[in-house]
Amino acid sequence: MRTLFREVIHMKDLMVKAERISEYIQDLLDEDQTVGVSVCIVEGSSTIYSQGFGLAQLWPVPRAMTPDTIMSIQSVSKNFMAVSILQLVEKGQLQLDSPLSTYLPYFRTTDKEQSDKITIRHILSHTAGFPADLGIANMIAPNVREIFSDTPDEFQEALNHYGLTEHELKNIKKREDVTKWFKKVELETEPGKQWEYCTDGYVLLADVFEKITGQTWERHLTEHILTEIGMDRTTADADYTQNDADSSRYFMGPQRKETPFPINPIAAPIGFLYSTANNLGKYLAFHLSGKPSVLSMSSVEEMQMPISRVSSDWYPAGWKYGLGWFTGTYKNETIIEHGGGQMAVRALISLVPRRKLGIVVLMNTDSSLHRKINRKIMDILFEEVISP
Repeated sequence: MRTLFREVIHMKDLMVKAERISEYIQDLLDEDQTVGVSVCIVEGSSTIYSQGFGLAQLWPVPRAMTPDTIMSIQSVSKNFMAVSILQLVEKGQLQLDSPLSTYLPYFRTTDKEQSDKITIRHILSHTAGFPADLGIANMIAPNVREIFSDTPDEFQEALNHYGLTEHELKNIKKREDVTKWFKKVELETEPGKQWEYCTDGYVLLADVFEKITGQTWERHLTEHILTEIGMDRTTADADYTQNDADSSRYFMGPQRKETPFPINPIAAPIGFLYSTANNLGKYLAFHLSGKPSVLSMSSVEEMQMPISRVSSDWYPAGWKYGLGWFTGTYKNETIIEHGGGQMAVRALISLVPRRKLGIVVLMNTDSSLHRKINRKIMDILFEEVISP
């Protein structure tokens, strides 16, 4: 009877908190230029909150945002790549501390001696010594000219900024070509010595994965991660996503200008997967409760173990990065999370392990409200239950 009473109190508490969360988010949207927000919260393996706010589409006909609206998740995609690599480790097909060149003999930077020291773990944890944002992975997007179209010179300015040429971009047809392109990269630090977020490095991980398994990463992702977890609205297929009846569009600035759709098949593992708040809620439930058919809890926990301190322009002091996760504290709780953003896409998934909570916030507007919403949800959920 006492256990049942506690459960009733807990459910009433959640209902009150859910109402406060909804009111808070709606008030923010009323004050801000944000077009749409999608949120899901899980506790253990159960969804305790799921709601869409605002609009997924403005033109030609306004369409409401829902927790099942499929959206770009940008760098949250990296976490799925990390899970795939850990699956190979569990099968004995790969070792995290083996050099990348063991699996990809054609990989090197301008310093071959140092290149041969770069391990899979280094790339997963952004400690390989690569400079931040090499540009190559994002610049090979098939609609890159549309992205850099505000001025006639913008595309060329982007090429100049990254030290790239159109000839280089045209020659990249597959992930192996990206790996081979790294021969022109100068390392900034010795491998393993310093954290520097290099989004491009995760393309190399997909190349490794495909060379070892002999199958595309996308096929493995679908068959051995998404299907197992029940993520039926998560995909790397941009055409499918754009044509879905409940797919989001993306908007920038006070004029709510619609931006080019984020599409980049070669670079899918760095940030070009598409999902929904509800599907990502299932994904967080997997990381909280485990699913042996996907990954053992020991491997799930290894992903969450901090490896290197991140720079202060990313997170406050004390935050670190593991294998596809940022780790730190908020309100004395350990937080494990990863965000994503480009142009008008914003995504943030967070775990609060001690409380068995998972929080998903997705947005279709260039705003930082996703993080503000995420932390406000934590504030509300962390409040103690007051028994009658």
